[in-house]
Amino acid sequence: MGATITIENAVKRYGKDTIINGLSLEVKPGEFFTLLGPSGCGKTTLLRMIIGFNSIEGGTFRINDQIINDIPTNKRNIGMVFQNYAVFPHMSVFDNVAFGLKNRKVPKDEIQKRVDEILKIVKIDHLRDRMPAKLSGGQQQRVALARAIVIEPAVLLMDEPLSNLDAKLRVEMRNAIKRIQQQIGITTVYVTHDQEEALAVSDRIAVMNNGVIQQIDTPARVYQRPSNQFVSNFIGLSNFLPARVKRNGDRVSVCFQEDGGYEVAMSNLSPGVQDGQTVMAAIRPEEFEMLAGEGPGIPATVVSSVFLGTTTHYFLKLAGGQEVEAIQNSDVWEILPEGTQVRLTVKEKKINIFTADGSEPLVVREELL
Repeated sequence: MGATITIENAVKRYGKDTIINGLSLEVKPGEFFTLLGPSGCGKTTLLRMIIGFNSIEGGTFRINDQIINDIPTNKRNIGMVFQNYAVFPHMSVFDNVAFGLKNRKVPKDEIQKRVDEILKIVKIDHLRDRMPAKLSGGQQQRVALARAIVIEPAVLLMDEPLSNLDAKLRVEMRNAIKRIQQQIGITTVYVTHDQEEALAVSDRIAVMNNGVIQQIDTPARVYQRPSNQFVSNFIGLSNFLPARVKRNGDRVSVCFQEDGGYEVAMSNLSPGVQDGQTVMAAIRPEEFEMLAGEGPGIPATVVSSVFLGTTTHYFLKLAGGQEVEAIQNSDVWEILPEGTQVRLTVKEKKINIFTADGSEPLVVREELL
């Protein structure tokens, strides 16, 4: 069932405001592709352009080899799952799921067979005769998913489908959606602003900001090798520290501009970095090591901590006044109290280095750890 979605130089305007300007991407057959970004970044706008709810002011949208720009929404063979479920309250589960098939004049016996099959796949076959008012939020979401899939669309679009569910049910449903998508093999474009959700379900992620794609990559690459400061800070959390490149023959290192002049040898920097070049180091909280006593490292003071079971989240202040965060494995009875002086070292193969303005990566991105 997998289809290729190709978008070339998409443009979307509302009046004089250009929301998307020249965006291009390709979604592979059977891929679970996520559009991720903050509210207002253009991800839902793009999704609505694919299905036909929004006009297209420029560019070409294709499903396989067919241009769909001027094809009416009901002729595009696309399934859609909405944030608010859009389940018909006056219809049973069976009739909700059968709705699209009846509109397509599918024979009654075929409707019965296909609806029964999809209800089993989404694990609500025991609820086939129940009315929506008697369903939980998660069950209604499964109805919406079954209704979108049963018409056998070329593409499935999902617009923040889990945002109305509580935290535990969100995790349960995201796992179910991924399992069902893999089982059916349908090309899926999924919109969310939830980073953890995107990492959990996606084959690839497109991180968007202000209508521009910042990076398209696998979840591991987006997290471990972000393409710029925005991606690094939007996917998870990063501390950003000023630093300077130091070259000594074949040895390349990064020297942090905090008291102590902590220097880290880097074997994975791009060959073009220059001696003395000002850079920005992006260090995730778990990429810090907190050490006591004398030795190399960035001097810091514990401001506060939060015990999270297997880990402890520390909030620290550097000598220059900058606040940073570090996550360490919890040791029995050894949570460091406020005011403790420590030094921070980094896991040099995991940290990321960007140009001083944060716009370009300086780490060779093929290396993943």
